[in-house]
Amino acid sequence: MSTTDEGLELVLSEDEFEDEPRLIATHYCGPEEALEMVKAAQALGLGVRLSNRIRPDEDDAESATEEWILDLLETPPVVEGDE
Repeated sequence: MSTTDEGLELVLSEDEFEDEPRLIATHYCGPEEALEMVKAAQALGLGVRLSNRIRPDEDDAESATEEWILDLLETPPVVEGDE
């Protein structure tokens, strides 16, 4: 998988940086590996954002693979109220 910044314009104010902890890394993995990474992040006092998605197989249009996306954050996010 390759990415490019060409043609990408990102406009953020300083206030937006203060609301979210800094992203350290993004990992694409299976569910077992995601669980281990969450446990390790907890032990280190880091934050995580975990999501999953279905990715269709390129060779077989009839099948797909579940992919887990784990964003490792500098600190756990802080929420106010019942979000």
